[in-house]
Amino acid sequence: MLSNNWAVITGASSGIGAAILRRLAMKEKNLNCLGIGRNLSRLEEVQQSIDTNNVHIVSADVSTPEGITAIVNALPPNACVKYLVHSAAFFAPIGPLIEMDNAQFREAMATNLEAPLFLTKALLPNLKRCATEATKPRVLHVSSGAAHNAYEGWGSYCITKAGFNMMYRVLAGELSHDNILVGSVRPGVVDTPMQDTVRGYNGDSSHFPMHTKFIDLHSQGRLECPETVATYIYWMLKEINDDEFSREERDIRLSSKDDARWKEYLALNS
Repeated sequence: MLSNNWAVITGASSGIGAAILRRLAMKEKNLNCLGIGRNLSRLEEVQQSIDTNNVHIVSADVSTPEGITAIVNALPPNACVKYLVHSAAFFAPIGPLIEMDNAQFREAMATNLEAPLFLTKALLPNLKRCATEATKPRVLHVSSGAAHNAYEGWGSYCITKAGFNMMYRVLAGELSHDNILVGSVRPGVVDTPMQDTVRGYNGDSSHFPMHTKFIDLHSQGRLECPETVATYIYWMLKEINDDEFSREERDIRLSSKDDARWKEYLALNS
């Protein structure tokens, strides 16, 4: 029998978000899992690929008030949100920041910054419903190395991911007073549709000096698998203690090398 606890995952129609939805649904079969994305047909494909009865989907644009309302309305009024994972992101066309038009920059801001903030705000009553001193709901930001590095050609993505990182840090302090944990994770370079877009760039090479690097990472088989990233994220949500979850952003590439607990968990759950 399904509980009244819910996991909410944005960006669930592909890539890391879809892998997180699968991992949560398979590992906690009494947990209702709500996958959110703009593309309904792709969401339905992900839902059909998961052999459980606890997966729900809603097609919604998280960057709009109407989309956030649709997400809230997809939950029962008394739902407890145990996990909220912000995986959706907008990756604008590659090119010089100074040449970006207003609409593209605003879409990046709306999806990468406004959406996670206002979705967290909208779901705060549901998060609080799950919160006790002993069991605290967890909000996780799926971040990027672009939050900490100025990549030429990725201006809006770098800027908004940097703001997303600061949002995590501010909310981690503010929501701790309500027994809600906020964490952040950097997955590294993952084999997702975003990387297809990056490798497919065919513009001026001087506008994207790192283009060759990403092509080489793919050809050398050095992209991380979304399923491995989802396993790490589930381990973060489920296993690590409260202080570790919120203390600092975790870089999977670095943390996974030296953490014996993670290595043991991966060996048992890969």
